[in-house]
Amino acid sequence: MSIYSTPSGITIIGSYNKEWEKVLSYEALRFIGSLHRQFNGLLLELLERRKKTQRSLNEGASLGFLSGSLSIREEKWEVSAPPPVLRERKVEVITGAEDQIPSGGDWKEASGIIVDLEDGLSPTWKNVIQSQLNLYNLLREEKAGGDGDLPVLHLRPRGIHLFEKHVHVDGEPIGACFFDFGLYFFHNAKILAERQGGPFFYIPKIENQYEAEFWKTLFAFAENAFSLHPGTIRATIILETITAAFEIEEILYNLKNYVAAMVFEPRDYVFSVIRKLRNQRIALLPDRSEITIEAPFLKASLDLLAQSCHKRGTLALFELVPLMASLDERDNLEIFNKIREEQLRASSLGVDGYIVAHPRLIPVVKAEIKDSIERRPAEAHSYGEKSIDCARDLLNFKIGGEITESGVRNNLSLVLRYLSSWFSGKGAVEISNVKEDGSSAEVARSQLWQWIHLGAEMDSKIPLDKEIFLSWKTEEKELLSPLPFLDKADKILEEVVLSRDFIDFLTLLAYEQLQD
Repeated sequence: MSIYSTPSGITIIGSYNKEWEKVLSYEALRFIGSLHRQFNGLLLELLERRKKTQRSLNEGASLGFLSGSLSIREEKWEVSAPPPVLRERKVEVITGAEDQIPSGGDWKEASGIIVDLEDGLSPTWKNVIQSQLNLYNLLREEKAGGDGDLPVLHLRPRGIHLFEKHVHVDGEPIGACFFDFGLYFFHNAKILAERQGGPFFYIPKIENQYEAEFWKTLFAFAENAFSLHPGTIRATIILETITAAFEIEEILYNLKNYVAAMVFEPRDYVFSVIRKLRNQRIALLPDRSEITIEAPFLKASLDLLAQSCHKRGTLALFELVPLMASLDERDNLEIFNKIREEQLRASSLGVDGYIVAHPRLIPVVKAEIKDSIERRPAEAHSYGEKSIDCARDLLNFKIGGEITESGVRNNLSLVLRYLSSWFSGKGAVEISNVKEDGSSAEVARSQLWQWIHLGAEMDSKIPLDKEIFLSWKTEEKELLSPLPFLDKADKILEEVVLSRDFIDFLTLLAYEQLQD
């Protein structure tokens, strides 16, 4: 059996495939090993900082703007101007890379393609390597003789809380962010830089300014290693944690030489609200279907993001509900109308561009953009110096709605279906024309934990308790009986919901049981 040629201290536990040697070359492994050795200590410190923050919140601490960085918020500064290809980003579309990366047809109408190695990927060894290989081949095919119409590519690596168990550096699993970012950068940075098209990244799960500084330092190290001009890398920061909402300007400041935009992702943001404020009844939320961008805390977050981005000279983007176009044109009428409605709400707050989950939605969103801008209020709401009001709005979780049996059952079914798909090697599952990925599953299971552990009453005036949860879970599982890996999914769902302490990430637990 052949094995990969690896530098000293680096071990590959994943299976061998000769074709994968292209991306798992000796030099590439040496580079990602250098990232791990240089930055893993800092990464672990950041994870410990997260735990410390969580302990404070569990003890009743309040979130708020930082007095120590007031000068950053008050001083005049702007982020570096983006390269020409990133100056207008009306509609970008997100896709996986484990299969062939689409780039023709409707996809060519996108401002950019976001290749998702995070929430939308089941991180089997085959999937993570095949994704890198597909990107490697796509960029070389396009360079060698493509038609030159390949949309701008952005890579979304896994967050700093995840690791890649198939590759060890000095006896410990490599950080997934080093693995995903490092392999893509090593193989493709110079090709992309030569055509002034990157490399570009979407950075997930940032919780504070210190994590922004981590990415800044990582980018600078990588650029220096390849003799690239500082700022060649450009990053779109995903605002998807409530703690980061209170440090938007600090995050932009730390990444001011690299940031190209900031995007609001509401589903992961809702998950972070429950995760961070897990023991606080003020954050008790109703059925998932009741939580829209009109919810005060979501509206305030997007409003503040748009203001902050425009104040600092960068774009504000918004990830629309991940609806999928249907083969039934009657369904598409409803789908397109839902997209337009959410787009109009976001546009009124100053959003510059959007992210969709299906290429057929690109022309729908583009058609609305001109009208949306014309209808935008002449003066957007501005908090200005009213940071107290802003903080209050960011923590206003009073949105009405109720917890219903249907909402509980929908959450149960979603998590079971998602995990069944995830263990089958697919990172998302389509339910009622919605692409449900890791962010959706995290919201669903965290709501179940919250409702049970805070003794929340349903609309029937009956509290959701362990017995009801187990009974309905069994019934929902039976309805899904043809699906694979249901027993494994069922056990994980029960563990994350009934655990006394909130389990931070569903996929961390599930990853231990993910097999190739």
